[in-house]
Amino acid sequence: MKDSDDRADLIGPLEDPRPSLAADTAAAVDLLVALWTRTARTTGTPQLSALQLHALHAVRTRPGLNLGALAGTIGTAPSAASRLCDRLEAAGMIRREPPPTNRRRIGLILTRRGQDALDAVSARRERLLREVLDRMPADTRAQLLSGLRAFATASYAAERGEPHHR
Repeated sequence: MKDSDDRADLIGPLEDPRPSLAADTAAAVDLLVALWTRTARTTGTPQLSALQLHALHAVRTRPGLNLGALAGTIGTAPSAASRLCDRLEAAGMIRREPPPTNRRRIGLILTRRGQDALDAVSARRERLLREVLDRMPADTRAQLLSGLRAFATASYAAERGEPHHR
């Protein structure tokens, strides 16, 4: 049997656990991102990059979004967003059209093919996530969901510049 000093070495120093929590969370997110990316390449739909998927999702959630707003949403320069839209339009995933109220402005619209591609990726992601989640004990799944909801709330609060809670 180990004495208490040896046990302390196994546990680690008693200090703020947040750096370890952040590193452990980053490692888990890396696994999730790998799963997310893999599903975009294996759905039987055209190969889509993470940025293309992000753009398609943005256009789906905000029909008529203009190019400048899309660039801001996906975090890229307008010229890069324009080239991205050129590729998505050539693939039949989006179309550019002026809204009825302002013929000078061009909005982005998701096509049926773009919707089908997003649906296929979403279905594959849900299937893979379900496979992983089914391997977890039920109480741990509930804790994960609770933690993810709290994470989302904190993330939205950070975006709004609200103070954080300890």
